Amino acid sequence: MTLREAKEAVVLAGRKLVETGLIARTWGNVSCRVSDTHFVITPSGRDYMSLTPDDIVEVSVSDLSYSGNIKPSSEKGIHALVYKTYPEAGFVIHTHQSYASAVSAMVLDSIDITGEFPLLGDRVICADYGLPGTKKLRRGVEKALARSSGKAVIMKNHGALCFGTDCDEAFRVAHELELSCKRFIEGQYKKLSGGSSTDPVKIGWFAISVLTGKNISLSDSTNMDPWESERTEKGFILKVKDRITEIDSANFSPNDHAGTKMADELMVLNEIYKNNKNINNVIHSDSVWVRVLSHAGIMLRPLLDDFAQIAGTSVKTTHMDPGEIIKALKSSSAVLLRYSGALCCGVSRDDAAAVSMVLEKNCMAYMASALSGRIEPISLLECKLMRFVYLNKYSKLK
Repeated sequence: MTLREAKEAVVLAGRKLVETGLIARTWGNVSCRVSDTHFVITPSGRDYMSLTPDDIVEVSVSDLSYSGNIKPSSEKGIHALVYKTYPEAGFVIHTHQSYASAVSAMVLDSIDITGEFPLLGDRVICADYGLPGTKKLRRGVEKALARSSGKAVIMKNHGALCFGTDCDEAFRVAHELELSCKRFIEGQYKKLSGGSSTDPVKIGWFAISVLTGKNISLSDSTNMDPWESERTEKGFILKVKDRITEIDSANFSPNDHAGTKMADELMVLNEIYKNNKNINNVIHSDSVWVRVLSHAGIMLRPLLDDFAQIAGTSVKTTHMDPGEIIKALKSSSAVLLRYSGALCCGVSRDDAAAVSMVLEKNCMAYMASALSGRIEPISLLECKLMRFVYLNKYSKLK
């Protein structure tokens, strides 16, 4: 494969990562071997949907050196490890896929694999945790690769590393890993509950009972239409399915909407936009895992790196109360609504959608960890460091 062909393959694979939901924002990365001595990799902190071959960086396998003004992914070191360890490896993808990420938070050494997933070997090793881009992370991955018989490694509290002879095989590995991790979590539920269901709602309710020690029933307030909002020049709009409500903040009065279905939401949104000039979009997240965890009434702490970076060092649970919500959003980009999902906020819709995506994954990780009997959040100091770097560096890159 020529250098140009390798760069084009990486661009296409980066878009595929986004389209298949294997990453959030620019988290995750793709590389392709060019020769025994070099590989090309996605750049640091760039939008994968806008990349061109000229943005892809050539890196030395031996010393990670590169030329030019474009900085390669900070995870180039773990890609180089794969190319050093496996001469047959031609393509590497580092993903933040949902079920593998959930398993990564379960404080496990490895998970056993059935013969149904031949690309994974007999088990998938969980590499020791390290902050993104650090030597500690690389050392953990290196040790895990040495013990692995397959083509994937789970990176604790982070995501997964998958590789293959080419792009297609690397993505097949990611698919096999996701399905095997899903079945592992379902197996944990069946073993503990004695049930046979694979319904995520039932798994979630059982996990909540383990987490809180209480039997919690599903609230009718969760049965609502999905909605989102956007700041406008004069106020904001609320979108509920195909219905759009325009609000002029200067003339807004809660009494004008009293008794209407979305009266509380309108009042809360008006206060959010009035009190936080950096929030231009709000998405109500009502996915299964978020909805279920909103019943637990807990402070949600980061079990995954990308949650700490994108959502914050903690996410509080509040009622639909403007004062409580405004206070909660001062230190994070999301707030869980008791019994009603969550509000995910951002400077753009893409930002708010990314918050929603990592929130859902972190909620799933909480459920999975509850089933394993141990919930161990990432340390507060490490979370603060990751959040600081994200807000002051990566969130400004496109």
